[in-house]
Amino acid sequence: MSPYDHDASYKSFRPLDVNIRQADLHDSQGKSPSVASPSLEYSRKPWFESLLDTYSPTRKESTSGYWLSFINVDAFMRTLFNPEEQLRMQPALVYAGLALATLMKSSELELGAAGRTRAVWLRDAAQTNLEQSLANQWIDLPLAEAALMLALFESSAHPQYHPSRAAASINYLDSIIRRLQLTVVDNNDPDVSSFKPHHVPSVKSRSSSGSKDSPQKCSCIPLPPNANLPADHYSSTWSYAPPWDDNWTPHEAYKEECRRLCWSALTIVAGYSSQLAAFDKEPSQFFLTDPGNYALLFPGEVSDRSNHRSGQSPKDSVWALYCRSMLLWSFSTRLSNDSITDNIKAEYAYEVWGETQSIQDALDAHVCNLDTALLYMCREYLYNTRVTVTRTLRRFVPPSDVLRDSDSGIPHQPHQPVFSRKEAEEWLYYQDQVIKRVKSSINHLGEAQGHLLTRRPFQVTWFSSQLAICLSLWNNDRSLATALELAKSVLILVDIQNSLWPCPG
Repeated sequence: MSPYDHDASYKSFRPLDVNIRQADLHDSQGKSPSVASPSLEYSRKPWFESLLDTYSPTRKESTSGYWLSFINVDAFMRTLFNPEEQLRMQPALVYAGLALATLMKSSELELGAAGRTRAVWLRDAAQTNLEQSLANQWIDLPLAEAALMLALFESSAHPQYHPSRAAASINYLDSIIRRLQLTVVDNNDPDVSSFKPHHVPSVKSRSSSGSKDSPQKCSCIPLPPNANLPADHYSSTWSYAPPWDDNWTPHEAYKEECRRLCWSALTIVAGYSSQLAAFDKEPSQFFLTDPGNYALLFPGEVSDRSNHRSGQSPKDSVWALYCRSMLLWSFSTRLSNDSITDNIKAEYAYEVWGETQSIQDALDAHVCNLDTALLYMCREYLYNTRVTVTRTLRRFVPPSDVLRDSDSGIPHQPHQPVFSRKEAEEWLYYQDQVIKRVKSSINHLGEAQGHLLTRRPFQVTWFSSQLAICLSLWNNDRSLATALELAKSVLILVDIQNSLWPCPG
């Protein structure tokens, strides 16, 4: 019986209650562990042969951007086509990948209801195999990757979507990463950014020239001297994933895979927290939301620091800024719950505000348009963080004791910060750029340009959250007509998404 056959279809989820053998997290060659009991050996070949009866292994390119950036497609396909390696693969990972890929192609314009039903069946198979691996203490990096794919699946619009299912799948992911200690694989690296418990996750970025000043323009994409960017240099959308270096040893590749898996997991967790906050619900706290649990290089940082260009720190790359903004947002959601004094919380709020400005300055230097999705998400997390810390300051600091610096925008004692109309307008401006870009794909739903809507069921909740934020801004300031106009545009996309991805939940 499928673990989802009962009641509200989420009660089968249970806390991670197995004892994991803490052997080395990688073998002498630096490969990921393969911890399994002998009782599993006999069943591995039958499950793969059964899978091949239904699916012929072919190369599938990922179209889900930063969510699945941890997948080294070439290495994965080599493993999949190697008869010996096949027997050591996590069944949960293969089934989870098929489930997510099937769901992504199952809008009403493609595979439809039959595809969504098939995706749910594959999801059930993945979850069953994940739980069996946990029970047999076969817990490794691929199992964590399977858990991430399942968490992304459960956050998507599908026939059995339920908020409790989404939360439970994130708990699985969070627990497995915690047990494998994947967030501290760079603990001994001198360049790693690590953070003290209950302290603001501030990152010191150094330019290669040693200057303390950030470059006015990034050097992600080399430009000719005195080159002028077009006025609308954001007119095209690029998606960029840090490269995999063929010269890396297995150990180096494994560690980079761990890094990207953890940051991708934080993407899901931070997005879930943002969704709760948008609907005025208290964000959940996970192991991954505590910056004190990280000693991890940013995605691609290993490559960047060995060949980074003049004037640009690897800590200020697009991917690094994205991760830094998620850490800062996650820290801000914990401020009200941490068992520290109100005065210290207020001090931390000021520090958080200063760090948002540091990240903002680094973002403004990125004229490369290297990955617009990441750039926009950075700005959104910075906005959400500022809202959260402003509320914290208002709770703990008397209005007469705090003032915003008119030049920097950073609140400082002894006056009260007021979340300004200018900041709300900036958020609306950047979100309007995103929504316009997505709306432009409406007339291309049957083409590759329409995949923003037809291949991303995991973004349905994001659109709903944006609608809620727009309405909240308008309710707080009825003169902010742009908030209502943007809400109307978002509502169009919500309606289209609901049509493409029918989902009672």
